[in-house]
Amino acid sequence: MGRNETVGYKIRLIHNQIQKRIEERKRRNGDELTGMQRWILGFLMEHENEEIYQREIEAEFSVSRATASNMLQVMERRELILRIPASHDARLKRLALTDRARKMVTQARQDVRDMETLLKKGFSQEEERQFLEYLDRVLGNLEEDVREEAEKI
Repeated sequence: MGRNETVGYKIRLIHNQIQKRIEERKRRNGDELTGMQRWILGFLMEHENEEIYQREIEAEFSVSRATASNMLQVMERRELILRIPASHDARLKRLALTDRARKMVTQARQDVRDMETLLKKGFSQEEERQFLEYLDRVLGNLEEDVREEAEKI
């Protein structure tokens, strides 16, 4: 069996093509966010109607207080977030998105939808459902193997 016929090789090619397109979209959109910044902005947008503080970022992303503080300081300097003193405790700063960040998240979400449309092009709904089942099975195989290897240690 040649490498062109292996599942792993095909998955690697697909990964590379997706990554190229994502990077091109980011470049075209002027998006210089790190992956973690993008995740934090998405989290803040999903929870815009709630009061979110640094401790929620620490818990959601399993990062230390120092790491969260540094990330949020950088994001504030880049005018992606605002830190607004809480009315009940001036030591606490509520996190809020700037309009600039909101536009970036909206564009990133549109880019993801566009990528999904491209990836599913030419598939019927049934084929898409089956394909997702196959991918879940591949992931399950890998996760099971990791568990089995961990048990050997």
